[in-house]
Amino acid sequence: MNLLNRFTSIARVLDPRYPTNRAVLLLLPVAAGVAGAMALLRGSGLPDTALSALFGVAAAVAGWSFARELAPDLERLAFLSMLLSFGAFLTVESSSLVLLFAAQFLVRIVNRSVGLPARIVDSVFVAGLTVWATWAGPFPGLALIGALAFGLDASMKERFRRHWIFAGICLVAAGLSLVRQGPWWSPESLPATAAGLLLIVGAAYGLTMWRTRAVKFPADVTGKPLSSARVRAGMAVGLLAGLQALARGQAGLEAAALVWAVLAAVPLGALVWPRR
Repeated sequence: MNLLNRFTSIARVLDPRYPTNRAVLLLLPVAAGVAGAMALLRGSGLPDTALSALFGVAAAVAGWSFARELAPDLERLAFLSMLLSFGAFLTVESSSLVLLFAAQFLVRIVNRSVGLPARIVDSVFVAGLTVWATWAGPFPGLALIGALAFGLDASMKERFRRHWIFAGICLVAAGLSLVRQGPWWSPESLPATAAGLLLIVGAAYGLTMWRTRAVKFPADVTGKPLSSARVRAGMAVGLLAGLQALARGQAGLEAAALVWAVLAAVPLGALVWPRR
């Protein structure tokens, strides 16, 4: 257990001793440079350019790490996810980094990729991030997914009963968001092409989830293989985090573009690099 894990059970570090982690660290300055250059080409000033470079790095590393949560045994597909999420960040200006990070940490609450149950500071952080994304979106459905994630962790093997409280907090946040924002469903429908692509991605992702049986990848701290039941449950939470945004039609799809980029990378990467 490293020093960081004495205070948190959901933080994962990019240990440069591993070749894939070194590759990620080498690619991040490239992401910063490309995102900054794109901002300059759009006529942004230096402060906005610096922010774009920082957010580009965040989109790249979050896309990589989210895929590592959804498909722990398929390490190489995380780089495909990194590429797709970074591309989505560059092309969809209204994409939401907050939604991407909220989805990732909700999955991590369920699959326990670090190997430890969440500490109180972790639960507060993830619930707070989920509520923030719910209200900023607005995405009342995300708070419902948050309630599901905390409820799953509280009910599965090696359950953590305190998470029923945080599941309740997320439910309250969903209700308050509905009252504050009005109707959840947007009258704006998705374009037929986008709906068709999402249907294909969702079906392929669901098939990949169904085929995920035994998981060999070890938890960071304990070194024991991750629970396949928890990994599949986390994959379901990740998919639902993307699906709930579609209730807002085109605007919701654009906001969830980074999440859907990662969801698309999982079955595509599983096809290119199948489990051995």
